[in-house]
Amino acid sequence: MRKGTRLLAACAGSVIATLCATEGTAEKGVPFEPLYREAYERQLRESGPEHPDTIASLVRLGALLRAHGRAEAAEPLLRKALQAQSPTDPAGLDTLVELAETLSALGRGREAEAFYNRALEHAGSGAGSARILLRIASLREEGGDSGGARQAFREALEHFEMGAPLAADDQKARATALNDLGLLLEAGGDLAAAEEAFRDSAGAHADTYGDRHPASAAVRANLASALAARGQAADAAALLEQSLAVIRAAYGSRHDDTARLQNRLGEIHEVLGRLDEAETHYLAALAAWRDPSPSRGLALADLGRLAGVRGDSTAAEAALAEAIRLLEPAGDALAVDLAEALDSYGSVLRESGRLDEAELILSKALAIREQELGASHPDVALSLVGLAGVLHVQGKLAQAGPLYRRALDIQERALGPAHPDVGETLYNLAHLWRALGDSAAARGAFERSAEILSVAYGPNDPFVAQIRAALRALR
Repeated sequence: MRKGTRLLAACAGSVIATLCATEGTAEKGVPFEPLYREAYERQLRESGPEHPDTIASLVRLGALLRAHGRAEAAEPLLRKALQAQSPTDPAGLDTLVELAETLSALGRGREAEAFYNRALEHAGSGAGSARILLRIASLREEGGDSGGARQAFREALEHFEMGAPLAADDQKARATALNDLGLLLEAGGDLAAAEEAFRDSAGAHADTYGDRHPASAAVRANLASALAARGQAADAAALLEQSLAVIRAAYGSRHDDTARLQNRLGEIHEVLGRLDEAETHYLAALAAWRDPSPSRGLALADLGRLAGVRGDSTAAEAALAEAIRLLEPAGDALAVDLAEALDSYGSVLRESGRLDEAELILSKALAIREQELGASHPDVALSLVGLAGVLHVQGKLAQAGPLYRRALDIQERALGPAHPDVGETLYNLAHLWRALGDSAAARGAFERSAEILSVAYGPNDPFVAQIRAALRALR
């Protein structure tokens, strides 16, 4: 399942006025710049540079410039305002935050975080400090510090719980923060914690927006992705059906969000073995994305993978090759989706006997997933198993073994020792050990694989019967 769409944090009603004050009037604020300057100059003449009203007027001018893409002009004004203020002036908090916003807009994240931290010293505890911590979390995430971002999100959520009951906009910000934390946890492979965060976010969104709001539907879709990754496909399908109904009612069948949910729901039906239902949803997504685009590539990748599952290698290869061509120009934005398409394409090549090509494609998919998701993500384990399988068939057993074992370690840590993916990787390892002549290790892996998969798929499942037959052959 793909990463969920990030929801935007609520802004109106912030206790830090300069965080959001100009956003609602961004398009029509520029013509008033002379008036803002005139107001500042008049206040400067009447009250002097260190008067609170003069400083506030200067900060408002800086905020206006920053909000309209002129952060480089805003920075010296805000530094001037900060220099004129007393360190104990309560209004200094607004100046610090606005300067941090400006530095962030200029791409100077470390400097911005330093000023946010100074603002935290003035903000105390509660919703105001929570909002500053959310900005720190975003900065860290943008800078690639996922661990630091998760920590800042958690601290922000703790601050939202302090003090007086939250205002409506702070409730929205908290609900969104829970969702954003869930996305970070999911991207890092901590699926259990991600599920908990999404459940909390779904409850908070329902309380704040209502069940039928698109924002609530989006969080339920994210929760469904986490559930599917943890092997709870039926529950995930039910949630996605609910989300899709809300999004389609709000935006129509041709909307990008509707198409994305169609794709996700198709993936769940495919996992459940409902291939006709999966194809229906994939085709609906493809119809929504009619023009050549990276989004259309998503639907083609799904249809190509499904064709491969059905054994139509010609249709699968054509769809996946076109999907990859459309997804590659999107760069980082759809890198994880590109890796998934490459992984499916590599599987089709392997089934067609084109093992050298498959090895190259699957190696590329693995590299992208490691780069985008981190070395311990369950999707990285899937790529490791796929690549190891090709090496295994090629007779490169010494290279395949470490990849299988690394995949197994990731899956046991991220998914738990009884997850079906663990059982399937053990099955592959058992065949490898048997080929290497280690019958005892092979027998142990087959036994554990059969135990896990008989619970997951049922004791009469054909795959489980195949494992038991392999066990009998070893005795």
